[in-house]
Amino acid sequence: KEDTMETGESLFVTIWIAFYAYWLISAWKTRSPVKRKQSRLSYFLYGIVWVTLCLVLVNWLSPDIIGDRIIPEGIGFTIAGLLITVTGLAFAIWARVHLGKNWSGMPAIREQHTITRTGPYRFVRHPIYSGLILALTGTAIGTGYFWIFCCVLLIFGLFVIKFRLEEKFLEDEFGEEYARYKRDVKALIPLLI
Repeated sequence: KEDTMETGESLFVTIWIAFYAYWLISAWKTRSPVKRKQSRLSYFLYGIVWVTLCLVLVNWLSPDIIGDRIIPEGIGFTIAGLLITVTGLAFAIWARVHLGKNWSGMPAIREQHTITRTGPYRFVRHPIYSGLILALTGTAIGTGYFWIFCCVLLIFGLFVIKFRLEEKFLEDEFGEEYARYKRDVKALIPLLI
């Protein structure tokens, strides 16, 4: 049983490393000139403040539970988690491919920027975030650790802040065209949010 859990955790680590490697390579290959962007310092500071606050709060509320498992060990949970993780990462990659040269790691407007409405952008306005949240939820289910579930909530909160910043840039740039897209398509979860 111990070997099965270690193998499962190793698979999760391998999948995330492969995804991150793809992400870095694709970011480098699709660079394009930036017209306007948020300062790196403000973006960094809001992330640090949010992460620190959440970690302090979780540790204060329940210092012993951080490293505990809240889902029992079992091959069924591991397989389900792996499938959900891969599905979420595939959705994020699909979105990244459709976004092309419009993609940026921080809120920015690129030269010749357009509103992407193809692929997963037909279903949600921020499918990269949707895919990453789904993938992280799968990892939490597959490993069962409380701290990974905390990360899901933390990252969800960070993505909400980030997509609001991005949408401000897009609304300033595209006006009514982007406002119409916002009315037609939910932000993260089809038909809900």
